[in-house]
Amino acid sequence: MRLPSPLSLAAGAIGVVACTHLTDFGLYHLRYTILNANSAGSWSHFVAAGALAVGAAVCLAGARRWPRERTLWIASAAMLALFFLDETSGLHARIDVLSHGKLVYGPVLVVLTCCVWALTRRTPYVATVRMAAVLLAVSYVIHVLEPHDIAQALGWSTDGWAFQVVVALKEGTELAGVLLALSALTGAAFASQFHNNSAARLG
Repeated sequence: MRLPSPLSLAAGAIGVVACTHLTDFGLYHLRYTILNANSAGSWSHFVAAGALAVGAAVCLAGARRWPRERTLWIASAAMLALFFLDETSGLHARIDVLSHGKLVYGPVLVVLTCCVWALTRRTPYVATVRMAAVLLAVSYVIHVLEPHDIAQALGWSTDGWAFQVVVALKEGTELAGVLLALSALTGAAFASQFHNNSAARLG
């Protein structure tokens, strides 16, 4: 079965998040938590949390399959597990209220990106990782700048469509980036030919 291309997967994730969030805003005035992308109880948050948990498990499998890269796999698994706990425990809400609290995530994201890049750079999934990194960077910047502050700077009402589009973009790019990273890690963890070639070069 042919898997969707990274671009299709990313566009689909962003599109579905935008569709459900903007539908909830336009028709239901953000009444339904499951549709509201800005809510911790939204479907997109649940899917992202699930993808992080699966990603941690995939990295542990990769650590068993590829002993030469075990440190990178275990480090990636630990950081994905940390983000999963952050997503599901409400820890991020406590961090967000701190002054510049969102900047705490920056170094961890950079290290995780470097680990995933190192694990996939000799595989066909490196372009997927590159796209995932761009999407997560966009989401992170919007998180740090805050949609409310962006709207205020641009003279938008926080009750209007433009503000809600920014919210949908923030959450949609996050989900898309996580799914692409999971796709690349899964491919690299369970690959055979490309890792064998990589091991031969290193040996």
